[in-house]
Amino acid sequence: MECAKLSSFTLHSGKATCDACNQVVFACLNQAHHICQSYQSKPDKVCRWCQFTSVTPPLDQTESIRRWAVAEAAKRRLLSQLDDLQFPPFVDDLQTTHPLTFEFKEDTVGEDGNPIKVTTGHQNGVITINLAEADSVHREQLRVQLGEPQRTLIGHMRHEVGHYIDWALASRVAADQYHGLFGDPESTDYCEAMKRHYQRGPLANWADHHVSAYATMHPWEDFAETVNAYLDILAIATTANDIGGRKLDLSANADAENLVKSVLEIVVEVSEYNFDLGLSSLLPERLPPAVIAKLAYIHSLRSKSHAAKRQS
Repeated sequence: MECAKLSSFTLHSGKATCDACNQVVFACLNQAHHICQSYQSKPDKVCRWCQFTSVTPPLDQTESIRRWAVAEAAKRRLLSQLDDLQFPPFVDDLQTTHPLTFEFKEDTVGEDGNPIKVTTGHQNGVITINLAEADSVHREQLRVQLGEPQRTLIGHMRHEVGHYIDWALASRVAADQYHGLFGDPESTDYCEAMKRHYQRGPLANWADHHVSAYATMHPWEDFAETVNAYLDILAIATTANDIGGRKLDLSANADAENLVKSVLEIVVEVSEYNFDLGLSSLLPERLPPAVIAKLAYIHSLRSKSHAAKRQS
């Protein structure tokens, strides 16, 4: 659909017409698998959101298809947010120079009978998601095992897209400030840092400088966790504007510190509703100055993003 709106449709001689833009539209091919509900202007194709997925699970496994549908819903929400914010890959021609793609995979067993594990992660624009994360029981077991305050599928994707934004944009157009806030990723061996983190855990005062305990492991993870937090904050702010009657400035020119402060006020209120139901805090209700400075850097990338094309 050219208008990209949530819209109803009218049937004329067997063809669907968008009631918002009057264009003839066609169902995304993944509607046949109950994976997507999007429509587009060309027949016999997947929609713009499904085009970002390059690897899907087997179509003969009912549970795999169910998990894939859950993953695609989270991915669409993430991509729509990135598009609204004009973050990579929706900046200039970054989807050409630094393409983003998703691989949805499951653990399997090899011909030798040994398990083949899928690791959720990012490498050079490819985000791999283990579809077990789309299972709420599996996800909650890992959350408790790892001592995480929350563990969500879209949270995984926001974290991994943080690594993508690092690779596609931040490390190319704002490296000096990046290193000053997060440290130089190349100066710390990642494997050694990971081993040390899981053996010793974070320092006792980690919350004074990092948005999460996991962020203390390595500058790359600090950056990705901060992107995750920034996207969480902007998502709450967007909903607050859309259905809560707020008038928060979400533009690239907005004052980041004031924006974070306004959202944390919402977080405090909503967290109280959560506590009424025995649920956890929506997000941390306070953030230290060091973390807000990092969030402001992520926010500044939205205005720096158009420099990416010139420096490619």
